[in-house]
Amino acid sequence: MTLNKKVNLQLLAHLDALMTERHVSRAAERMGIGQPAMSAALARLRDIFHDPLLIKTKRGMEPTPRALELAKRVHQAMALIESASRALPEFDPATAEAHFRIVASEGVAQLFIPPLMKVIREHAQGVRVTVRQADVRRTSEFLREGEYDLVIAYLNNVPGELHQTVLYPQKVCVIVSRDHPSIHGRISLKQYVAFPHVLWGTEPAPYPTIELVVDAQLAKRGLARTAGIRVPNLLISPAVVAQTDMIATVPERIAQMASQNLSLQVLTPPLALGASDLSMFWDDRMQNDAAHAWLRLTLREIAVRLKSENASVGRQARVHVSINSSAKI
Repeated sequence: MTLNKKVNLQLLAHLDALMTERHVSRAAERMGIGQPAMSAALARLRDIFHDPLLIKTKRGMEPTPRALELAKRVHQAMALIESASRALPEFDPATAEAHFRIVASEGVAQLFIPPLMKVIREHAQGVRVTVRQADVRRTSEFLREGEYDLVIAYLNNVPGELHQTVLYPQKVCVIVSRDHPSIHGRISLKQYVAFPHVLWGTEPAPYPTIELVVDAQLAKRGLARTAGIRVPNLLISPAVVAQTDMIATVPERIAQMASQNLSLQVLTPPLALGASDLSMFWDDRMQNDAAHAWLRLTLREIAVRLKSENASVGRQARVHVSINSSAKI
């Protein structure tokens, strides 16, 4: 099989997962990524190989003859790679010494670092961790030059040379006070721009944040919102909203956690904002590093537990849903 230059190892791994599961969502779960990312990978593979690869039938997704041929060769290649990786030096957390330098915002660090340090103190006491906030627009530079080992962030435009795993898939929510004078159970676009907003980050925002996505979507409609206050930490936003008539647009996990202790309504945004998935990114030079692989595996395991805990919180939270994404002004 002659590989097109557009094909990389990650795409081949996605193809192997798709052919094994024959289901986009299950293949995404197998690879530890979101369903939209796997759908995008399938679209790229179809374009590269000029073949639909998987076809919807009454029995589910069925591979084409071309896909079956590719699957056999790719599976053999992935098996060889896996065999070779097992020959790499192992990382024994009980005896190893390592220093991991991680980029994460305060909110992301609060989510992942405490459970990570719990694992380290219990199983890998020779491991040290440094966590810093940094301009994630420079993610590729940070990782390529070895300034940091891992970035955990929400990125709109992912540099193609980086490895990526979605750790924490999440939607975007709007939060307002439960005692809001005008908003009850749902929010229209007119209401969304009528009240001041609690925004995260100083201006101009140094991160590809939800705030920039919101402003871009509003600008397409010739609209803008008023910044009532800018806060340095996204975790402050719910407390401000709960005591005012202000609005904040935050990740679902923050909305659900805050609604347990604060008087909040959690609403669906009145415009399409997409997901705000938290992913971890690393450079190819660290791909086969045994210590780094242990760190990535540990973070994935932590993410699974966090998602389970968040799902439980979500079931308990009083969530008000609005599906009016095309509200008129």
